[in-house]
Amino acid sequence: MKYYINKNFFLLEKKILKRISTTKNKKLIVKLLVNKLIFLTLKIENILFDHNNLKNPQIIIKKDIEDLYDFICEINKLAKFSKQESIKLQKFSREKSHKKIFQKLWVNFNLKQFKKERLGRYIKRIKINNISNLIKNKKIVDFGCGHGNFLMSALLFGAKECVGIDYGLDTINYAKMTKQKLFPKNNLNFFNRSVYKSKLKKKYFDFAIQNGVFHHLDDENKAYKEVYRVLKTNGYFWLYTDGGGGLRDFTRDLFQKILLKFDNDFVQENIRSIGLSTNKEYHLGDGLSARYRHTSLEDIKKKLAKLGFKFIRQLQGGFPTDFDYPFVSDKYFKAKFGTGDLRLLFKKI
Repeated sequence: MKYYINKNFFLLEKKILKRISTTKNKKLIVKLLVNKLIFLTLKIENILFDHNNLKNPQIIIKKDIEDLYDFICEINKLAKFSKQESIKLQKFSREKSHKKIFQKLWVNFNLKQFKKERLGRYIKRIKINNISNLIKNKKIVDFGCGHGNFLMSALLFGAKECVGIDYGLDTINYAKMTKQKLFPKNNLNFFNRSVYKSKLKKKYFDFAIQNGVFHHLDDENKAYKEVYRVLKTNGYFWLYTDGGGGLRDFTRDLFQKILLKFDNDFVQENIRSIGLSTNKEYHLGDGLSARYRHTSLEDIKKKLAKLGFKFIRQLQGGFPTDFDYPFVSDKYFKAKFGTGDLRLLFKKI
């Protein structure tokens, strides 16, 4: 993955990770560390999404990362003030850990929040990307559907049949419960299944969705092959995957590496305790815990072309915290976001 930031950032990362490897897992130390990273994440987000600021963000954020190294050195000296209570250490396993993380994140929305923050988000994205004609009277499948927000939005645009699959049982149960409250009579079904082996009919669906899921998997190629299998010829495929190469991805990846060995339940508990909105809790819980596989537009186009997909066009997120390269004007876009979000429309040929 090509990065568009100064190489000194990676020298700093090496120093920090070497220092964190000796950091004690005392509750006091880990709590201070988690809260510091929450603060930095929010501060850096403000810097990155200020598209009118003409100051070079690399200079500002480099100072923050240098200060983080000093902070880690200092908190290690505070172990003598800590109770004997320690935080569990964990061994990160990409799919197993992500399953646990996202099941907890998706179910935190109450019905009012779901309608406003999750359903409303995809109603807007369908509209601004002019894809309602690809949805109306069509059969839709969502691979890694989470709590079902994209599919429920599709119903509002006249989708004929919707199917969502996800490997999180708690997530699927939440989606079913929400469906019964909002769309009890619609042809919408959720299944607790793997995206590798969906058990769905071959060449059955008109429109498939992979909305920020496959970049968390061990074998994304296998998952893309399953999408191809169930999609009709000339069917469309909405794909969102992580780009990368900028400060946003560098800092997020660094903070995840710092926290990787510490119990994620403790990390999530701290995020929930500081009074953030539910939507921001979700994004922070994701950003500080879930590992992303980065790619470029050209690489993902080549990958899907080999499977038999034709690239149609790039799509946009439509919200202030989305960073889709063709749709955002920012002098420092590459340094901030690299290739940016990759929301793409493909067609099975």
